[in-house]
Amino acid sequence: MNDEIRLDSVYVVHTSVDDTLAAVTVGDGLARAMSVPLTLVHFRTVPYQLAVGAPGDLSPIETEGFVSRLEAEGIDVRVRVFLCRHARRLIPMAFRPRSIVVVAGRRRWWPTRAGRWRRWLEAAGHFVVFVDTSAPLEQSHA
Repeated sequence: MNDEIRLDSVYVVHTSVDDTLAAVTVGDGLARAMSVPLTLVHFRTVPYQLAVGAPGDLSPIETEGFVSRLEAEGIDVRVRVFLCRHARRLIPMAFRPRSIVVVAGRRRWWPTRAGRWRRWLEAAGHFVVFVDTSAPLEQSHA
């Protein structure tokens, strides 16, 4: 069995708008250092009362405001939105085996969306970089 980490792409999983922006920033740094593409993935769960192919509105990562923020930071990212009933089941379809995946969120003792994604991705054999957004970022003082 090949246990090597796949180094041909860096992925970011959408959790919330602000956390995803933090994850994209870290993912962009990794992707640039590795000279590989950065891909932002949103698993968009559609309720049963709606058709999977017609959720009715845009994903938060497809909105003009979100895209503008990425462009302002100079971040080049591919966006993939998966419409589904159960997001966890699409992990094998969304990522190649042993991929590098960046997830951001707050560390808590109770289960969080980001924490669940981290566990699911690690259980699927991926290397997860977790960006803790509960810690204040260090700012340089000039």
